[in-house]
Amino acid sequence: MGVLSYLKRKFGSNQESAELEIVDNSIDKSLFVAEDDDALAADSRPETVVTSKSTLIDEIFAYLNMDFESKGYADAIVQPDTHYLNENLELLMRDYHLKIDQARHKFQEFLTELNFHIITREAMGLTEVVEGLKAKKTIVTEHLNFVEQERVDIANNRGKIERIKLSYTKGFKRGASALSNSFITSSNI
Repeated sequence: MGVLSYLKRKFGSNQESAELEIVDNSIDKSLFVAEDDDALAADSRPETVVTSKSTLIDEIFAYLNMDFESKGYADAIVQPDTHYLNENLELLMRDYHLKIDQARHKFQEFLTELNFHIITREAMGLTEVVEGLKAKKTIVTEHLNFVEQERVDIANNRGKIERIKLSYTKGFKRGASALSNSFITSSNI
């Protein structure tokens, strides 16, 4: 016998059973379904969305793929000032540099740990494990080389950092232009 059937029999009234069904349908989903915290957190961070199984390289490219043009446009609508534009550009470049430095540190740390595992597993004669570790080392070394080149490009103000600057500046100029066009069309002179 189901819970609703038992309650219907006990109370006997259709009105009360209808109310019980409404109460039954309002059970909180979170009691039974586990939500992915990363997915929920991503809703609160609309600019950069990275899956929980991403790599540091994925995070770098997620940052580079952000819509800097729209961000520049929105910032210009708030404060269409050249000083504000330059400050925001500097902040975007420093954020990218921070991501690069963080990745560099993590890759170097991971390579140290990989080297330890390669040496100790080689001493144990675990040939297949060592080959897997060496393959991972090759990948991490390539990622570290990419990050090192990005550091050089940032220092020389070229490469992907230029894309960030151009995109943001284009959006900022569009936003400032839109404000002026709105002003012109709204004036009755």
